[in-house]
Amino acid sequence: MRRVFVLVSCVVLCSVLWLSHMAVPSARAEDRSACRALAEEGIAAAARACAAAGADTACYGHTGVVASSAEGVALSEVGQIVPLTQLRELTTEAASLERGTWGIAVLNIQAGLPEGATGVRAVLFGDSTLTSAVRPEAATTKTLPVRTFDDLPVLLRAGASKNFPQVTRLTFKQEGAADARNAKNTWVRVRLGELVGWAPVSQIRLEGDIESLPIRDERDILPDFLYTAPMQAMTLSNLPPRGKPACSEAASGLLLQRSAEAGAAPVRLMVNGVELSFLSATLALRAAPNDNLDVMVIDGVVTVRSFGTEATLADGEMLQVRIGGANGLTALAAPKEKTRLPFAAVAGVPLTLMPKALSCLAGVLPGDARVAVRSGPSEKDFTSLFFMSPAQTYAVEGWNADSAGGKWWKLRNDRRAEHWVPQNAVRTVGACDAVERVEVSVRASRDAAASGVPGGGGFAPSTRTIWNAEVGPDQLIGNCKLGALNYCAHMVAIAPNGSDLTYRGQEIVPYNLRRVRENVYVYEGRNGMNNGRIKLVLTFTSPTTYTLTQTLILDADPECQHVNVINATLR
Repeated sequence: MRRVFVLVSCVVLCSVLWLSHMAVPSARAEDRSACRALAEEGIAAAARACAAAGADTACYGHTGVVASSAEGVALSEVGQIVPLTQLRELTTEAASLERGTWGIAVLNIQAGLPEGATGVRAVLFGDSTLTSAVRPEAATTKTLPVRTFDDLPVLLRAGASKNFPQVTRLTFKQEGAADARNAKNTWVRVRLGELVGWAPVSQIRLEGDIESLPIRDERDILPDFLYTAPMQAMTLSNLPPRGKPACSEAASGLLLQRSAEAGAAPVRLMVNGVELSFLSATLALRAAPNDNLDVMVIDGVVTVRSFGTEATLADGEMLQVRIGGANGLTALAAPKEKTRLPFAAVAGVPLTLMPKALSCLAGVLPGDARVAVRSGPSEKDFTSLFFMSPAQTYAVEGWNADSAGGKWWKLRNDRRAEHWVPQNAVRTVGACDAVERVEVSVRASRDAAASGVPGGGGFAPSTRTIWNAEVGPDQLIGNCKLGALNYCAHMVAIAPNGSDLTYRGQEIVPYNLRRVRENVYVYEGRNGMNNGRIKLVLTFTSPTTYTLTQTLILDADPECQHVNVINATLR
């Protein structure tokens, strides 16, 4: 029976694959091979064609690019380069095996940085349109001083109505700058530092003639006066794929990278009304009209700001910003909560066109066959730890081979156990050819804890379990000023965390118990309430019972130890 997997995010709407857990037919394998060949040829062609492109230019990289300017078509053949000042709109085509096309355009954006400073390499690819949103006149637009009448603050809103949410507020003794008005002259658009919001004229002191201000859309709060260099402000559009993508190895979107020295000024861009700031980072963007702008950080750290709210993303994280409005592509809200970066976000992205070589990244897509992560490079000799998730991207830090010569990737992780996957079972992007061979830990193949057996072996659970815990009386040891503590019987959740355990009892914060030997696990450090130090020693006495000794020293009573023995049974 064929199964369909859908990854719930706009990233995935642009990358969903309809595949089967059954054996892949030869025609499907041939298509994937042809897709890979098309992607490799397109990236290599764009690298050759655009090698000589300088700052503030756009280059036609691979077949399937249309560009326009005030004078008409600006780019018409591979290798052609034009200044960004002449570029109004740039469109690249989705991958097509029949036509042998995958539109790639390379842009070098200086973004107002000083001459000689490192700018941004941008690559537009696949079914994408990029439009300049720069208004050079915004930097010199006439403004009028704005103040409050008294010590009561004035709310600056996301539009010229009290129905719009607050962006920031103008407080007593602050001075804002009105740069526009609505058609009825009842609201003015106010700049306050780098933020913009609308204020009712009846609640402010406006110094000057309101009629001298230009009329702007009542929902316009873009700080365009900060983004006036060529292509420093832009609008991206990616149409969701109609059915199954023609070629998953050649995706669609906008790729950005900058690699600057410490101490340099961060670069600032505005995409679809969302402000991005970073010093050294690689990120991918996709924008589905009247849906979301996806900001996906592959490497580095990026600050994202929308509607007065900032969020910071590090490598392997992403977030979405809702977009809509008259063009369906302008930010309408603050950034949503950040999540992990699914592999679909980087699959088919031309990372090797970036000046800075990136790590090799591995993963699976929804619908791919399940891939077990093992404690070493062999299905025969090493334990299966867990299955790779399409909702995550995995960094590769080395490779080795099994006894039959099959190659395996070693995945980076922060646990004691090593994580390995067979190379032929996963998808990869980035500089995977540069990954070096690494040794396999001898201990990993001999010791259950080091090899990453879930829970560490013995009687420890290898999956999440629930236990009934009975707490013994509080035994006071030392010079105790406070009385005994009363604990009730309660339920405990225990789950494997590599070869260690996650222990969640009455406190909100769980504890990570380290395996010290078979069936014995220990935690020592601050307690979950952060009002003392605690030591937990858990010993499994059978597959369905354990004993835990808890020793607590409270900050308010440092000479006293509270010792409880807890006996638990599996529910």
